[in-house]
Amino acid sequence: MLDFDYPNHYAGLIRSVDWEIELPAQWSEFFSETGIVSDLTHERRGKQRRIVRMRGLMSIDRPLPAIERRKRFFGVYTKDFSKDACGVVTPFQLYPEELVRLVLPTFWLDLRVVRCHRETKTCFDTGFELLHRHDPDRSAFISGGNFLKV
Repeated sequence: MLDFDYPNHYAGLIRSVDWEIELPAQWSEFFSETGIVSDLTHERRGKQRRIVRMRGLMSIDRPLPAIERRKRFFGVYTKDFSKDACGVVTPFQLYPEELVRLVLPTFWLDLRVVRCHRETKTCFDTGFELLHRHDPDRSAFISGGNFLKV
């Protein structure tokens, strides 16, 4: 495990995934936005969210039983993070209670889908509950004993 190069493996996968997300025209400043999401008045959230925009890798570790999902990585864009949740833009619909992993350059997360809202044909604003944060290691890329593919 000591010879595994997490940053290089991650970078190679980021270059090889298909970027299918079509952001809405009104989100033209998506990647330049930074800071803290300040308006909590109409939301049930109690924790402050920080805007963090980057590309990431996601795989569905436990889909709903009625939905067939292939074990693979797909490209996503992070939106925001709080202490116990995050928002991510995905290229297709995910359903509440599905479990996923989000792999980022310096750590990876186990997440549970809590909501998913369609923005465009290939852009879904998806909210997740944080289940566990992991330091970067080889297991970020392994599912069922096998390396996940793109």
